[in-house]
Amino acid sequence: MSWLGRKIGVGIVGASANRGWASVAHIPAIHALRAFEIRGVSTTRLESASATADRLGVDLAFDTHQALVSRPEIDLVVVAVKVPAHREIVADSLAAGKMVFCEWPLGRNLAEAEELAGLAREKQLKTVIGLQGGLHPPIRFLRDIIHQGAIGLPLSTSIRAHPTEDMWVGRYDPPFEFMAQTDNGATLLSIAVGQALEPLAQVLGEFSSLSAVIANQRGDGIRLRDGLTLPKNAPDEIAIAGHLRGGIVASLHYSAGLPSGPPMVWEIQGTEGSLRIEGPSGYIHLGDLAITCRRGQAPAQRLTVPASYAKDDLGLGAGAAGVARLYAQFASDLQSGTSIAPDFQTALSRHRALDAISRASETGLRQDVMSNINIRTD
Repeated sequence: MSWLGRKIGVGIVGASANRGWASVAHIPAIHALRAFEIRGVSTTRLESASATADRLGVDLAFDTHQALVSRPEIDLVVVAVKVPAHREIVADSLAAGKMVFCEWPLGRNLAEAEELAGLAREKQLKTVIGLQGGLHPPIRFLRDIIHQGAIGLPLSTSIRAHPTEDMWVGRYDPPFEFMAQTDNGATLLSIAVGQALEPLAQVLGEFSSLSAVIANQRGDGIRLRDGLTLPKNAPDEIAIAGHLRGGIVASLHYSAGLPSGPPMVWEIQGTEGSLRIEGPSGYIHLGDLAITCRRGQAPAQRLTVPASYAKDDLGLGAGAAGVARLYAQFASDLQSGTSIAPDFQTALSRHRALDAISRASETGLRQDVMSNINIRTD
């Protein structure tokens, strides 16, 4: 199907009028892009769906996702709900012949990601996964200058990050209480580390093998609605060390809580110099990144990301701008036949790495990421 000159009809599952990621990021992003048009919404209550539809000026409002995905006006289904619901909604959307934009993570675990990626391949439908870090202007700039030899041959890299939100340290508002349990698929590992794996892969490459330690050092959590204890097994400390493809030595340490310095520091060492990247939050894919480069014995120099890398940000806030880049690249892919926007196959690669990290921690054995086998070191 040719999309040239046609608007892509979007249906959003989880589009609350008052709160949530769809309201903060997806809706402003879609409104800023001429290639898309919101045509319908669904939530778990018809009252909230109708309120959102009225605010957006659209006609279709439903209290089930099944009713939304069956409509011929909808070309692309956006899944912006809690992770445990992703599998059913994505599967139903693909079965209905719809393209899908699913927020990250794709599923609660590797098995669900494999199932959904396989269904998308079987149906030959275009998909997008909410891993916007690879399109973040500072990340694209980093990738380019490293490929151009700014620090020679990359040798090693390390990321130290402190996501500071309440849920990571075990303090849960009602909408986030489900995140206390690892089986629900929305943890510091799956979300914060999972998001970091995408820019890391774009700049330096994917993990080929790794070891890891995952720990719940803080114990049970607290329900903020009443101050009672909430059983918690989700991790708050994650340490990973291994090799990227091509032999680069890499380490990541994600620690929930307030840092004594910058919330995120990423260092890259090369044969002819080094790079230091500092971020205002514990997430590589959000906000302005301060990039410093040092070559040889020369003093360190602060680098400015050229304006051309952010020419398509459309005046949006950081969250909406990142999502808009995904939509814009997806529209470009549809028109040109390319596959640059991260899709469900990309998601599957990231889920495989997360699964290897979990297995490495559980077994104490180094893992081969792609072949899913233990590597004995004795």
